[in-house]
Amino acid sequence: MHLDDIIYKRQSIRNYNNQKLSDECINSIEEFIDNVKPLYPNIKSDYEIVDSSNVKTIMNWKAPYYIQIYGQDTENCFKNIGFIYQQVDLYLQGNDIGSCWVGVAKPRKYKDDNLKYIITMAFGKSDEDISRSTDEFKRKSLDEISNNYDDKLNVARLAPSAMNSQPWYFTHNNDDTYNIYRKKQNIIKRRILDKLNQIDIGIALAHLYVANRDSFEYFTNKDYEKLDGYIYEGSFKI
Repeated sequence: MHLDDIIYKRQSIRNYNNQKLSDECINSIEEFIDNVKPLYPNIKSDYEIVDSSNVKTIMNWKAPYYIQIYGQDTENCFKNIGFIYQQVDLYLQGNDIGSCWVGVAKPRKYKDDNLKYIITMAFGKSDEDISRSTDEFKRKSLDEISNNYDDKLNVARLAPSAMNSQPWYFTHNNDDTYNIYRKKQNIIKRRILDKLNQIDIGIALAHLYVANRDSFEYFTNKDYEKLDGYIYEGSFKI
């Protein structure tokens, strides 16, 4: 299984059956999470796999399993969580397990008082096809998310985001590196999307990493260009 192949056919699944996953399957998911590459190795994170009885949500659907995700309350925490757990999302779907980020959920019982609860990911088996063709993605064009047309950014273009807001924008530097920016939402949307869009930036970066494992490097560029209506989130090469 190649995770980069899953990028082109994954979708958020909200319809699950009650099929129980084997202990071996759950153990393999935990092993993957425990060994996944973070964006910021120095930022602590943790998780707990629970069933629906430990989830408070306003969604009208339920999944048999949830990953409740925690992180160190510090700058770049949300971006780091998005980067880590989008790799998990791809891993799940690559193993025929549906998954979906859930921004409107909270634990009924918190695992760790030392880390901040961040977000939840639902997962489980579905009776529906969990894959789709690339032309079924409802996404902005490459020209809309970048200052130059660049096929290398297509994997980021296909990334999921809260309310399909697609907050990322990319610029190219003269040394063949890139900058990634996050769109500033209006005051109303900001209340809902500010944290989630920071996670979304990590999700897009995860797709870029998965598709370019041998060359991806993320860093901060002190000489980045400011863009009206956008927040600079970092720079990378692929």
